[in-house]
Amino acid sequence: MTQDVPATTPATTNSPLPAETAATARGQPPASNPSDQPVTEAAAQSAPPAPANLTPERYDLMLEGFTVDPSLVQNADPVLREIGLSNEAANKLLPVARDIMARTQESLVRQIEDAAAVQKKTWYDAFVADPEIGGARRGETEHFAAKGLDALGYAQGHPFREALNNSGFGNHPDMIRAFRRLGELVGEDGGFVRPTTASNRNRPVWERLYPNDGR
Repeated sequence: MTQDVPATTPATTNSPLPAETAATARGQPPASNPSDQPVTEAAAQSAPPAPANLTPERYDLMLEGFTVDPSLVQNADPVLREIGLSNEAANKLLPVARDIMARTQESLVRQIEDAAAVQKKTWYDAFVADPEIGGARRGETEHFAAKGLDALGYAQGHPFREALNNSGFGNHPDMIRAFRRLGELVGEDGGFVRPTTASNRNRPVWERLYPNDGR
């Protein structure tokens, strides 16, 4: 005798279906994701406002102890506006710009001074090497050049003489040659000796002023 085994029914699970799947099974449209919803007017109002335009109608730049050139302000105006600087922010940049310009100027001055020193040495070396005025004749040349300057009224310490030394032109061979030749023309009395001066020195003044009269 055989015993009937009752048929088993599949076990059902009570796990919930996703909301979208359940709604679809019931024939209802799925609920939309809030992130997919269009931005409402309230949401738009809650967004952070766009940054305000801080550029002024006209930049008024001032730097203590300096007079700002209006043409410089005019040239800087488009750049300041492009980067959106306010008048206050632009004024904060002025001390930095001043320091940059000062250091640039100092560097430029040093370059000019260095170049001038090199040029002065080049001229001096050329003077010393010149066989006509330098070398063994250097001391003689310096004596006559100084004598020529003295005769022209440019004694030691005169501003013109100082300018020759400071600028380096006093080292130029041609400048030294010219003053040497002038010094060679200076007589014992400190005046320039001309070919007719010695013969006329003992003649009366009226004969020297009017040499053709009385002949």
